[in-house]
Amino acid sequence: MSVFLPRAAVAAVALSVLALAGCETPAGKVDILQSSSTSVVAGSTYAWAPVTSATQRSADPRIANDIINQRIQSAVDSALAAKGYRRVSSPSQATLLVSYYVGLEARSEIQSNNMGPPPVAACGFRGCVGGWGFYGAPMLDVETINYTQGTMIVDLVDRASGQLAWRATSNRRVDSSDADQAALNAVAADMVKTLPGGAQ
Repeated sequence: MSVFLPRAAVAAVALSVLALAGCETPAGKVDILQSSSTSVVAGSTYAWAPVTSATQRSADPRIANDIINQRIQSAVDSALAAKGYRRVSSPSQATLLVSYYVGLEARSEIQSNNMGPPPVAACGFRGCVGGWGFYGAPMLDVETINYTQGTMIVDLVDRASGQLAWRATSNRRVDSSDADQAALNAVAADMVKTLPGGAQ
């Protein structure tokens, strides 16, 4: 049996779906991990942790380069400054050491779209004509969608103890437009929202 919805109902459903899609934050799904023994104090000083071969930020050549590195560091610096944290040049003078990691993963999903019920048949003196599909059943459009899932991690380590104090992990679909400075600034600001500090 086919179900026909009034156009107003279809429009309302479409608008609600668009509203939900618009609710996604710049950083997508953000998970926060906070140490129960090592706290992050608002207004602390920080420095970027030295990068060693054991702590490579990314092995993916699309993002393992100086341009992306500078953009991400600038985005994190701006986000931390907005929360009241102060960057110092020497790690030995900092309360916190900051580092980040980025990963990209190719994924795909199967999506099926219901193309809707058959159109209303036109009826006249000689019977009804219209409809499409077998026995008037709705048609399905099935496609494979390939996308890139991006993960970004920002760590704050207590320099004195060497213990991880706070970690934010962002997971979302990404494309080439996410590598520009404005997009990275928005992601970093979203990731540090729950960090103790000044303006939220």
